[in-house]
Amino acid sequence: MLRADLAWRRQAQTSLLPDLEAYDAAIRDTIGLRSLPVLPREQALYVASCSSGHRDVSLSF
Repeated sequence: MLRADLAWRRQAQTSLLPDLEAYDAAIRDTIGLRSLPVLPREQALYVASCSSGHRDVSLSF
Protein backbone atom coordinates (compact mmCIF):
# COMPACT_ATOMS: atom_id res chain seq x y z
CA MET A 1 0.00 0.00 0.00
CA LEU A 2 2.78 2.42 0.89
CA ARG A 3 4.65 1.70 -2.34
CA ALA A 4 1.52 2.32 -4.41
CA ASP A 5 0.94 5.60 -2.58
CA LEU A 6 4.53 6.71 -3.14
CA ALA A 7 4.32 5.78 -6.82
CA TRP A 8 1.10 7.79 -7.23
CA ARG A 9 2.63 10.79 -5.48
CA ARG A 10 5.75 10.70 -7.68
CA GLN A 11 3.62 10.52 -10.80
CA ALA A 12 1.34 13.33 -9.59
CA GLN A 13 4.34 15.52 -8.82
CA THR A 14 5.37 15.49 -12.47
CA SER A 15 1.96 15.39 -14.13
CA LEU A 16 -0.37 17.33 -11.81
CA LEU A 17 1.79 19.73 -9.83
CA PRO A 18 2.58 22.20 -12.66
CA ASP A 19 -1.11 22.56 -13.52
CA LEU A 20 -2.09 22.99 -9.86
CA GLU A 21 0.59 25.64 -9.36
CA ALA A 22 -0.63 27.52 -12.44
CA TYR A 23 -4.22 27.35 -11.19
CA ASP A 24 -3.17 28.56 -7.75
CA ALA A 25 -1.31 31.51 -9.29
CA ALA A 26 -4.35 32.40 -11.40
CA ILE A 27 -6.79 32.49 -8.47
CA ARG A 28 -4.45 33.67 -5.74
CA ASP A 29 -5.62 37.30 -5.84
CA THR A 30 -9.34 36.63 -6.22
CA ILE A 31 -10.43 33.66 -4.11
CA GLY A 32 -10.56 34.46 -0.41
CA LEU A 33 -9.88 38.15 -1.00
CA ARG A 34 -12.00 39.25 1.97
CA SER A 35 -10.05 37.09 4.38
CA LEU A 36 -6.68 38.64 3.45
CA PRO A 37 -5.28 41.14 5.97
CA VAL A 38 -4.29 43.49 3.11
CA LEU A 39 -5.71 43.75 -0.41
CA PRO A 40 -3.25 43.09 -3.22
CA ARG A 41 -2.24 46.35 -4.94
CA GLU A 42 -4.09 45.63 -8.18
CA GLN A 43 -7.41 44.99 -6.41
CA ALA A 44 -6.94 47.96 -4.05
CA LEU A 45 -6.41 50.32 -6.98
CA TYR A 46 -9.48 48.92 -8.74
CA VAL A 47 -11.68 49.36 -5.67
CA ALA A 48 -10.33 52.85 -4.98
CA SER A 49 -10.96 53.97 -8.55
CA CYS A 50 -14.57 52.83 -8.41
CA SER A 51 -15.60 55.12 -5.55
CA SER A 52 -12.91 57.79 -5.35
CA GLY A 53 -14.80 60.41 -7.38
CA HIS A 54 -15.91 63.60 -5.65
CA ARG A 55 -19.59 63.77 -4.79
CA ASP A 56 -21.37 66.84 -3.49
CA VAL A 57 -23.35 65.52 -0.54
CA SER A 58 -24.31 68.96 0.77
CA LEU A 59 -27.62 68.77 -1.09
CA SER A 60 -28.53 65.67 0.91
CA PHE A 61 -28.84 67.62 4.18
